[in-house]
Amino acid sequence: MNLNFTFFLLIVMSLFLHPAFSEQKEAKPTLGKLYEKMAEASFEILINGRLEGTGFLIDQDGHAATVWHAAKRKGNLEVRSQNLGRLSAKIIAHDRGHDLTLIELPSRDKPYPYLPVSKKNAGPGHPVYLMGTPIFRHQVFITGHVARKGTTFEYFDGNFVEGIHVAALTPGGCSGGPWSNRMGEVVGMQAASMTLPSGHQGIATMIPPKAIRQLLEKKENIFPATLQMAVEEIWGQDGNYIKTIPQGTKGLVVRQLQKEGTAAKAGVKEWDIVLKVDGRIIEETDTFIRHLRRKVPGDLLRLELMSKDGSDKRKVKVKLSPLK
Repeated sequence: MNLNFTFFLLIVMSLFLHPAFSEQKEAKPTLGKLYEKMAEASFEILINGRLEGTGFLIDQDGHAATVWHAAKRKGNLEVRSQNLGRLSAKIIAHDRGHDLTLIELPSRDKPYPYLPVSKKNAGPGHPVYLMGTPIFRHQVFITGHVARKGTTFEYFDGNFVEGIHVAALTPGGCSGGPWSNRMGEVVGMQAASMTLPSGHQGIATMIPPKAIRQLLEKKENIFPATLQMAVEEIWGQDGNYIKTIPQGTKGLVVRQLQKEGTAAKAGVKEWDIVLKVDGRIIEETDTFIRHLRRKVPGDLLRLELMSKDGSDKRKVKVKLSPLK
């Protein structure tokens, strides 16, 4: 046998026999074991006895996460699962900028089963697994793949929510469910699905793990800054609208303007074009919202605007409100 080949073979064998390698190999559960782990730590959200979504435990003391758009509904909040039974729960804090609610289950002597929250996002193409309650079906395991690098912003339930796109079909009722990697670590929480009148478009949005960890650490409400309006990109508008604006216009289109909101009171109008934000031209929604989220309620945002036909050019200062 060739001496070099023998040496190479010994190195490979030593790697396989190394304790760290063995531990890493054993730590990766089968999909069956992953399902069991996620099912044990997940539950259904009940409001006044009606199933409204999904949630999951994030520590052994009974703290858990679910979506704000379900938990905000008035009424008696309960959780239910085969493992936990049916228990009362209470809201501890929320973060509308991530459609996120921290809830707490009753204290008990025995530690709760929970899913650890990852310290980093899953990268593009990585397989992820969702435990949800789609259309009143219990403990359904859905597979997806991370569809982009980093986070983006989606507008729903009256505000922009930061999330990560996942290529997956996620029916209603899955909101609040955990997205896990193969190691059983939470890499996101199901928040929304991209839909049109024709149906689901195959893209879901999950809340990044950093937001879940932050709310668990703070255990108090988080109120990001808001303009109480949305913006859309020019190239996403109807062709007739694009024809009406001056050629070469750069900026964003004002949409979903709240009539008594802080932007409306400052003089912003529906269908206005935002030409500059704090002296800067911004053409993408994500860039605009990231700039906004670096500010705090009470800060001023300086906007340069014009009507869609190019008239009524003006500058306004908007005092940012807290997103409650």
